[in-house]
Amino acid sequence: MKLLRWSVAPILVLLAVLSSCQRFQGLPPAPTATQIPAVRPSPTTLNPSTPTPTRQPEKQTVTPTPLAPHSPAQKEAVRPEAEDDLASLSDLTRYDIDVTIDYDNLTFEGRQVVDYTNTERTPLDKINFRLFPNGQKAYGNGSLIVTGVTIDGERVDTALSLNDTVLEVRLPAILKPSESVRLTLRFRGAVPRDFGESGASSTGSGQSRSGYGIYNFADNVMALSGWYPILAVFDDEGWNLDPTSAVGDSVYSDAAFYTVDIAVRDNLTVVATGVSIGQETLNGTTHFQYVSGPARDFFIVCSPDFQTITDSVGGVTVNSYYLPGHEAGGESALVIAMDALRTLNQRFGPYPYVELDVVEAPMRNAAGVEYPGVILIGDFLYDNHRNPFFETATAHEVAHQWWYNVVGSDVIDEPWLDEALVTYSSSVYFEDTQGPDAAQQTLDSWEQAYDRAVEEGADDLITKPLAFWEQPDHQRHYGTIVYLKGALFFQAVRQEIGDEAFFTALRNYYAANKYAIGTPEELLNAFEDAAGRQLDNLYEEWLHSVRS
Repeated sequence: MKLLRWSVAPILVLLAVLSSCQRFQGLPPAPTATQIPAVRPSPTTLNPSTPTPTRQPEKQTVTPTPLAPHSPAQKEAVRPEAEDDLASLSDLTRYDIDVTIDYDNLTFEGRQVVDYTNTERTPLDKINFRLFPNGQKAYGNGSLIVTGVTIDGERVDTALSLNDTVLEVRLPAILKPSESVRLTLRFRGAVPRDFGESGASSTGSGQSRSGYGIYNFADNVMALSGWYPILAVFDDEGWNLDPTSAVGDSVYSDAAFYTVDIAVRDNLTVVATGVSIGQETLNGTTHFQYVSGPARDFFIVCSPDFQTITDSVGGVTVNSYYLPGHEAGGESALVIAMDALRTLNQRFGPYPYVELDVVEAPMRNAAGVEYPGVILIGDFLYDNHRNPFFETATAHEVAHQWWYNVVGSDVIDEPWLDEALVTYSSSVYFEDTQGPDAAQQTLDSWEQAYDRAVEEGADDLITKPLAFWEQPDHQRHYGTIVYLKGALFFQAVRQEIGDEAFFTALRNYYAANKYAIGTPEELLNAFEDAAGRQLDNLYEEWLHSVRS
């Protein structure tokens, strides 16, 4: 999910070495110090978010909820050439959410209507939602509490599990394949202040030192990631109900359509997934109406202090939101994001949305984090926007719009699939904006970092799941192996099959898995199909072997 925040020392060394260069042309070496704090002990279970369930009548057959393909307003969020995509996505889940944010008290309340279609081949008797903030770790020490769930106006049984991060909704009738159901959920949440370190958590479970700042209030910026109950993914493993992570991305999600009404006090600038299609202010409260194209989740960030500059590239409006005193950094972020959009559109396929927002925010343990149509860049990088890592972080997070948002992946079992490909995509950005020498310098720095890990006996398989990298003994090498060794794998594939086949494969993989969940098998097969031959030896060397 995130671009790791590298330790300061290696960055300073690189700046000294490259002081004669106008622009940095690659990633800094991987740090030798731990990048991410050790996993916290399992947090105290939060108070249950629903009362003791009342027994419901015996299940009966219900008339499936008829769903329209999508709201006409959804077209406002996508580029004209992507409008045809919407007609083929009638079975995507639809969220219609009203949320009122109490900025002063760091709380919010909401109501969401979820139209869900069973696209699986098996009947379902329950549906699972994720309440990620309750897992703490990357989310700090806030909470998300569901206060009621109804179907057709009738309250239904629910149950909490996994430290209250899983809400099981028991359906009153079996939901057969291709049938739909409409659920209404009411919820409220509390947002941590200053990464959850200013005292006991809002739920009484103690302090958290691993929050990224993605669900947080600091320096007048409120960031809301995971603020609403989001559907879990049902795949060939069944319902995916993994713990919240302290290292990588916790959100493995299907694409969905969102219509969201956000009510805030009238002096706040709001940035969110999708596009604003209207706003109204009454009695000191402003309502913003947002709609999205197909998106993995819905993110909100707001502040009274945001300043904005805007430009466009290829029909996409790019907004850069920055904090006072950081105008130069805001301008740099805008230019980098536009250059990245231009490059990646040409290399991989078109960005389908009409807007991309780059937002400065207080962050810790991460330099940047991606959301659909929105990327966060840590404020510490804006303090010196000429720091070479500023460009790397911004280009990296823009690339996640292709490899995470449009093409999803299982970030829990296969974190390398998006992170390694996104890291390699940043070298393509340097290649196209600064030339082949810049890209080679980037690759050389990654190879040097990986070679050091091998010398230390720390090489490992890039294909290991996130649970492996959660272990304290492995956390410090997560960035080197998954991000850098993974990126070097893609360079090895490119060298083996040539540029034409390599980029043809990526464009085909992107087109075939747009708004879906891509798999390693599909990506590796795409390379072989484009090359016209098997690549078993190369895959064995890079994906299934360890150097010593």
